[in-house]
Amino acid sequence: MKISKTTKTILIHSQNRLIMTNTRNLVWVFLVAILAFSSCSEGAFYPDNNTDDSHVDDGHNHSEGEEGALTLYQVNGNDISKITDYNVTGQLKQYQEDYTKHLKMWEYFTQLIPQQDRDLITEFEIFYGENETLGYVAPINDNDLSKWKMGLAIEVVADLEKIDLNEDFAYTIIHELGHVLTLNHTQLDASVGEESCNTFHIGEGCSESDSYLYELFNIGWSDIIDEANGINNDRQAQRFHDKYSDRFVTDYAATNPAEDIAEVFAVFVVQDNQPTGNTIADQKIKAMYGRPDLVRLRSAIRQQTVVRTMQPGKWKHSKHKAKKAHLLN
Repeated sequence: MKISKTTKTILIHSQNRLIMTNTRNLVWVFLVAILAFSSCSEGAFYPDNNTDDSHVDDGHNHSEGEEGALTLYQVNGNDISKITDYNVTGQLKQYQEDYTKHLKMWEYFTQLIPQQDRDLITEFEIFYGENETLGYVAPINDNDLSKWKMGLAIEVVADLEKIDLNEDFAYTIIHELGHVLTLNHTQLDASVGEESCNTFHIGEGCSESDSYLYELFNIGWSDIIDEANGINNDRQAQRFHDKYSDRFVTDYAATNPAEDIAEVFAVFVVQDNQPTGNTIADQKIKAMYGRPDLVRLRSAIRQQTVVRTMQPGKWKHSKHKAKKAHLLN
């Protein structure tokens, strides 16, 4: 089965909505980013002021980034080093030169997510999202799902002093991590095309039979995927969600299986207790409690000494607005 006829799946999030497009266009994703962590104890930052990116050999031209892109960093464990500053002017230049804030945004992420669970993220980008696009994750190479890039929008970050699961920025990072966890090379086979896939094909590749995504697909999508693929506008999308609302933990989740599993993972982490009901949405969350690796990660995130959990139901009422991303060369 497949989501669409595009060669790759794009997961687009903004402050108000998300859509799907081609993953050759970058995966802009996030809900709202407003906090990060200020301690410098575990991460280090090396602001290489030489913007000559000729030493970078990852198959991309870094001189021109996506619209709003400010600075791209290489990730090395808990440390980041600058790959390049993109060509920007005016207010964007001020954001670009605020390297202290770049570091604090990175440190928040490293404090929230254990290193072993973010080791597939090898590039980190700071960008200006016009207060709409708040972040993204994307494979660095379409054919290699073992290396990912993550970006955060600098203008929407506010409180950088604490980690608080009651805030949207933490939720957003967990959602984005959910994409990396469920769409990486251990979960999908990028070499298998749609016609040869015997499980579920999602653009990036064919889901493995024991993958998180294929499990979720069988729980709540296998009988409605064709109907979902026929959605062409917001009105149809709303009708689809309303018809199957007991299958989804949030409005976002009804967009497609890739967004669904990222939302399920986020709710699985931030919600205090395992659901006691038996809706399809509940079954999806319970399935994650049956995965020891995910239970370990959930526990590690929630054991942060400054973590406070999101109030039940808060994530269910966000409204969304679509913003399409363009090709990043």
